[in-house]
Amino acid sequence: MSARLPVFKRIFVALILLNLFTFLRPAAIWGQDQDHPRQVIFLICNYLELNDLNSPELPQFRFFFRKGGGALLNTNTAGSRTSPHIAATVSAGNVAFGTPRETLVFGANETYQGQNPLDIFQARTGFAPRPENLVVVDLPLIMRANEKGQVQAMPGALGDALHRNGMRAGVLGNADLPGMPHRSMAVIAMDRRGIIDAGNVSPNLLRFHEKGMPALRTNYTVLKKEFLSLQSQTSLLVVDLGDLVRLEQNKEYLTDEVYFQERKHILREFDQFLGWLLQNIDLRHSQLIVASLVPSPDAQAEKRLFTFIGVLGEKARPGLLVSPTTRRQGIVTLYDIAPSILEYLGVPEFKTMGGRPWTVTPAENTLSVLQNIEASAVFTSSLRSPLIKGYVFSYLVVLASILLLLLFDPRKGKYLSSFLLALIAVPFVWLLMGLFPPLSVWLYMLLFFSFILILVLSSIWLARNKDLDPLLFICLATVGLLLGDTLTGSLLQKNCVLSYDAMAGARFYGIGNEYMGVLLGTTLMGASLFIQRSKKRSRRALLFIGTLFLFIVSVIGAPQWGSNFGGTAAFLVAFSYTFSRFLRIPLRWRQVLLIGVIVIITCSGLLILDYLRPPELRSHFGQLISMVQAEGGTAFFEIVQRKLAMNYRLIKYTIWTRVLIGTLIALGILFYRPLGIFRRVLTKNPSFAAGLEGSLLGAFMALAFNDSGIVAAATAIIFPAATLFYLVLREQETSLLT
Repeated sequence: MSARLPVFKRIFVALILLNLFTFLRPAAIWGQDQDHPRQVIFLICNYLELNDLNSPELPQFRFFFRKGGGALLNTNTAGSRTSPHIAATVSAGNVAFGTPRETLVFGANETYQGQNPLDIFQARTGFAPRPENLVVVDLPLIMRANEKGQVQAMPGALGDALHRNGMRAGVLGNADLPGMPHRSMAVIAMDRRGIIDAGNVSPNLLRFHEKGMPALRTNYTVLKKEFLSLQSQTSLLVVDLGDLVRLEQNKEYLTDEVYFQERKHILREFDQFLGWLLQNIDLRHSQLIVASLVPSPDAQAEKRLFTFIGVLGEKARPGLLVSPTTRRQGIVTLYDIAPSILEYLGVPEFKTMGGRPWTVTPAENTLSVLQNIEASAVFTSSLRSPLIKGYVFSYLVVLASILLLLLFDPRKGKYLSSFLLALIAVPFVWLLMGLFPPLSVWLYMLLFFSFILILVLSSIWLARNKDLDPLLFICLATVGLLLGDTLTGSLLQKNCVLSYDAMAGARFYGIGNEYMGVLLGTTLMGASLFIQRSKKRSRRALLFIGTLFLFIVSVIGAPQWGSNFGGTAAFLVAFSYTFSRFLRIPLRWRQVLLIGVIVIITCSGLLILDYLRPPELRSHFGQLISMVQAEGGTAFFEIVQRKLAMNYRLIKYTIWTRVLIGTLIALGILFYRPLGIFRRVLTKNPSFAAGLEGSLLGAFMALAFNDSGIVAAATAIIFPAATLFYLVLREQETSLLT
């Protein structure tokens, strides 16, 4: 028995070594089988809309989105939502500029301006392509546009990352019209030299359609043959089905009946080709991405700016796509596409890109969920402009009316005090309206005005001190609702007309500049009125307000909650100043320096804390450190310059500029006329005076520290101004009675 034991030992050790070798081989480490390298097929169906996918005549698309992950696609770029800018943005993994017209892409078997396009490309760029390559002849235009636009984008970054890891990219298909190349989608597969490894975008992929429009259609027989030829040669293969784009270009020449008939036929061909792809792709070792990247002209005219994207295959399960860029289930961006492709292919070189890889959150009825998200976003977006303009107009008219009545007929001024309470209540009610699904406009407006009326009447009815309590009630209610919403994922703000727009894409999570200003103004007014209402500055009242200030700063600055870096700095300055006034600490240079040190330490700590989080969890200001670390100080200064330029544009064009300027003019007039009333109100309410000063300081800090800071400054200044005018009216009414 003992003689046989070494034999068993040898066998046991051999099995362990065999398993260890199997586990440690590169394929196991990197998650790829070397015999079956991963591949991504990217099928582009521009102008295909989400509602089309419900058609019973598109069974393959419905199967695809039932089995895979899907999301609405934010189509924001550095320029307009056109094919060249969109393709450049996908290629860069950042918002980018493309060419002003359709980007010119050719292969060696074509001619351009009577010459070989590869020779023209080499003459323009100095890069020597190979005969099998495709070239982006307009590369210098793309490079110059991004340099001039001062954006952190490098179109071709996706192709470069693939090349550095020994992978190739290819492209098939076009949206050409007779004599008019439409090949911008090919830019997705280029490297930064403007070279695409292989493919075919020539008219050879088209057929002449004798009995319908458009006259040129995709020749699916040739396309399938080319696909099978390139499939084994590329890690990323982009396929552009351009027939819907061609049809749209001919729409004005067709009757509605013919247009819809041809569109129906094209969609059936799309569906059949998708079914063919599903049969000819090994989804155990690859992913198929299907997307409409460009909103159709009709969709853009109706402000439906979302398109859609879906992924099926290895690591893709049924549900909703979500990325750290948006933190919103069912919404991703154009610049998330490149990082997601690279991560799946095992290429970790996407850290300098603005986007982040998506994951899939399990969900049922993906298409229905996406349609609901889109409907809510479109409904809110359609109301945003008229309601905000109406609010701004009403605010300015009320202030002007009060000034006129104070100057010429003071007895009638009291009738406008309720309108001031209503103006203060509007942001609260807009948040509350985020609870409701899309409604008819009339029902929305009925509920909107009903809630304002209820809130104003309740604040007056519950008030013991008619001068202060109505204001205090509405301000603290707004603070409470806004904080609660921010802590629970900003669900109300995402569906609110005064908040950020997911289709526009300036912000997707946290608290936006509009409600950051609202929170600043209502907090300082609520705090000052609370201290004023308590008559004596009791320790309990001051402790409560100090704790509230610290809590709000934490919520605003925390990456997982408010994620508003500029707002954090503005709040720290305003809160520190106001609280020192509550404590009756005289403001000297030492106190100013101390406030500055607190702001610098706190903001630096937030940046470092966010940067130390895993890359997939970082917010935009955590990614800023990573970008500066990778690209140097120039990246930081370019971002600062871009934000200053954005502020300058907004100050020139946004309606909120009128609010800020109009309020400052109204406050200036009130300071002088009626004589002495401004001083009497502040003398009678010293805590409110401290809050008023802190609010004005905070508004200007918000303007300085935030991109689009004019919005935050304007929304912040509304509440102290309205509160002051309300107290002035109450003071005037009291003086007239006596």
